[in-house]
Amino acid sequence: MFISYFGAMGAKDLIADLDFVKAAGFDGVRIWPNSPDGPQLMRTDGTLDPDNLSKLLGILEAANARRIIVDVTFTAEHIAGMDASLYGRAIAAAIDPMRPYRNLLIDIENERNIYGPFKRPLAAADVVAIKDAIKAIDPARIVTASNSQDLPAADAGRFTGDTGLDVAAYHDPRRSGFHEAAQIESLVQALAVSGRPIYFQEPIRFTRDIADRAEYFFTAAVNARRAGAAAWCFHTELGFNVRTQLFRERLQSRSEPDWAFVTSLAPRVFLRTSDATHFVSAAGGGGSSVVADSRVPAAWETFAVRAVDGGPIVSGDRVTIWTADNRHLLQASEGGGTSLNATATAAGPWETFIVEKNDARPLSDGDVIAIRTATTTPWYVGAELGGGGPVNVNRRSRGEWETFSVVSAGAAALEASSRAAPRADRGSRRAARERSTPRLRRPTARAPLPRA
Repeated sequence: MFISYFGAMGAKDLIADLDFVKAAGFDGVRIWPNSPDGPQLMRTDGTLDPDNLSKLLGILEAANARRIIVDVTFTAEHIAGMDASLYGRAIAAAIDPMRPYRNLLIDIENERNIYGPFKRPLAAADVVAIKDAIKAIDPARIVTASNSQDLPAADAGRFTGDTGLDVAAYHDPRRSGFHEAAQIESLVQALAVSGRPIYFQEPIRFTRDIADRAEYFFTAAVNARRAGAAAWCFHTELGFNVRTQLFRERLQSRSEPDWAFVTSLAPRVFLRTSDATHFVSAAGGGGSSVVADSRVPAAWETFAVRAVDGGPIVSGDRVTIWTADNRHLLQASEGGGTSLNATATAAGPWETFIVEKNDARPLSDGDVIAIRTATTTPWYVGAELGGGGPVNVNRRSRGEWETFSVVSAGAAALEASSRAAPRADRGSRRAARERSTPRLRRPTARAPLPRA
């Protein structure tokens, strides 16, 4: 899951923006190093601006530190007077200094069937020449050249295969029903002629009447994934220019669809137990035990649920569940059969769960869910006696104690998690604990599974 962040080169606060993007649940950002809002990487004579090259490398470094993928999309049309030969030379000049960074892909030209040098389409022969120059410097680099909806999807797929590109990057039609499964499935089938992974790089952005609600974008992302697309981008013009405001602030300026989509992608939630009284809590905000003895949800009871395969979370998705400190994950000790803890700092088989719910909608406030391990024979997460004490992962089937109600922690939790994790006040935490039911003795654990 990507998000359009074209203005990265001129960002007011790149680090704050990337922290926010990561906390929101996005895997990648799409940037324009030649953005007309500047500063621009390329010069008219095909050379690179050294200061702006350093700025681009700084973006890649900061993204790499956060495990964010960067879609580096070049745009010849934004550099006046540059022909295809000089453009290819400039791209090649940028490839070698970017070679140490493996967290990026290259789009030779945005909508190459429309744009290119002198605002004319970039010909297939030029795409091949530039791609070959990139591969000569960095053979393993993922390279594409995106096409717009003006080129039918089947033709775009054939273009990708014929030119030897690594990804079929397509900007799908911007029309009513853009999110519907039938339309997306037909596009995937047409693009599949390329034999390459499919990337819906620039779907429709906010448009009144036909693309004005977050639920349309949730549905589009889910349907793209179900149809077999490898990646999908939330396209928003609010990322075009972030010189004077944080990206978060820009997105907040439009509640629908932008802010509603962004704050629900990796929802921050409280998990209320089946007794309707207690909440699951990670002691210290993460790094220790997990219990269900809190009656007052606060920071320690806040969890971020992230889909392993990206996109909004629906029933059956594999997820990781992060604690309030944004550094630890819930873990089924020994892979299941014993307790739940929050000591892991990296996701693996023991930290991967599957969410079960009774409808096909994305995970949202008020849902009743079950959480189980992703093993062939699952273990379910359960709050002993329905809440008030330990939380274990030692049931083979789902019962009342193995169900939890999702309570939205709100957008404020997302903002907090993108900054340094706050330390809870000890006095207020102690008072909350004193109001809760005393902890119960943990029952005898069942036989653990071996780690895969």
